[in-house]
Amino acid sequence: MSTPAEPPVTTTSSAMLRPWPQFLDLSALSIPVSLSESTYRVTQNLRYFLPNYVVLTLIIFLLTLLTRPLSLLFFLCLFASWVYLVLARDDPLTVLDYDIDQRFVIGFLAVATLGALFWTHVWVKLFVSLMIGAVVVLVHGVLRAPEDSIEDSPYGSLLNVVDSPRGGYASV
Repeated sequence: MSTPAEPPVTTTSSAMLRPWPQFLDLSALSIPVSLSESTYRVTQNLRYFLPNYVVLTLIIFLLTLLTRPLSLLFFLCLFASWVYLVLARDDPLTVLDYDIDQRFVIGFLAVATLGALFWTHVWVKLFVSLMIGAVVVLVHGVLRAPEDSIEDSPYGSLLNVVDSPRGGYASV
């Protein structure tokens, strides 16, 4: 008997972690020309680099826990369980030949995370790290020019005129 082939695992492009050299590319940084261009950059970079921003904010949170090593160890274990049980698994979790629903796993981990936050008293550190993470994300989102910014920009070819050394004037 032949077993049916498993369907290929597909991941959406928005759920993939982008390469860190691409995320940290200094040649892609530039000052936006206007407020509307900076908001466009932030929205495009949030769409493209959202997993990277989440990991960066998580690293900032774990760095704020360096003064509390027991809390750091506890949250490292908790985040590893999130990665293993939710993000890295394609098949359902099976315990004693019973399939556990993904919603139950996420609910259990959410309650465990909230319980850990109450038990370790790191609410202030979480708030501070989220604010620092938001500032870092905003600065990176504004300064990093997306590769397709001219083609997909709502201002289209108007940005080419601004970038032209002669402006909108033609040579006579």
